[in-house]
Amino acid sequence: MDGLFLGLSGIDFGKKFRNNRDCAEYLYSIKWAGGYVCTVCGCTSGIKGRTSLHRRCSNCKYDESVTCNTLFHGVRMPLLKAFHLIFRTVCKKKGMSSVELATEVGVQQKTAWKFKLKIKNAMVQESQAKLQGDVQVDETLVGGYSEGCVGRSLEEKTAVLIAVEDIGGGKTGNIRMEVIESFKADIIGLGMDSMVATNAKIKTDEHKSYGKLKKEGRDIEMTKSEKGASLDQLHKQIMCFKLWLRGTHHKCKPSYLQTYIDEYVFRFNSRNARVSIFNSIIFKFMNAVPKIYVDLIVPCVQNT
Repeated sequence: MDGLFLGLSGIDFGKKFRNNRDCAEYLYSIKWAGGYVCTVCGCTSGIKGRTSLHRRCSNCKYDESVTCNTLFHGVRMPLLKAFHLIFRTVCKKKGMSSVELATEVGVQQKTAWKFKLKIKNAMVQESQAKLQGDVQVDETLVGGYSEGCVGRSLEEKTAVLIAVEDIGGGKTGNIRMEVIESFKADIIGLGMDSMVATNAKIKTDEHKSYGKLKKEGRDIEMTKSEKGASLDQLHKQIMCFKLWLRGTHHKCKPSYLQTYIDEYVFRFNSRNARVSIFNSIIFKFMNAVPKIYVDLIVPCVQNT
């Protein structure tokens, strides 16, 4: 499709999208690029609707807007501001907090925060491929210092399972991260099943849960952690994620942690395709069903 926006330049973005109509026409070119299909009756014949940015079914006369049945559906802010929110969120290497976004775009912080949930929902769909080859797996705890809580206590913290592809030469392939309920073998096993391919060669530390999983027949190599040195690629990601969470977003509630995890995973796994990242998210918006606020929150275990 011609006319797609590719790039990370704010100046180029401003030239491409000058007003709400520019944004709507861009969505129009994406929505019906493969031909018109009525969402009510399935008819493939449509004519101009009540505006040039609507299509009307020739059969049932249903008039559909360019944002109908997409993640843009029901968004009350102008499309131009929505586009700016998406561009600033996904094209900046480390992203932006909702407070910064609200200030730059000129909306309320709560509006920016809720719209970011839609963006993160689109990001989730691109982070689901299972990891292949040599994969390092470990767990970590996310949360501040808790006085009196020692070791793997989940009283004030949240457990996260992380897996990374080790492609050799000190380089990391894709990563996956998932909030887990506990460090029990069956819970970790379910997390590994959802993130790592069955034919992958898994390397872990000597935690007893991995010993149980190995006895069950999984291809697991257990090694001494050596303070993280034996799983160096993985522990680099743990450190980078925690620094990103504190540095960019400062804090997050445990119930929203998975949404931040998905954002970080998307950013890392898309690092080699950043010039097309904005357009990728717009496509996801246009091909996702509308969701209300409560449905945008990724289910996340709360350890209380």
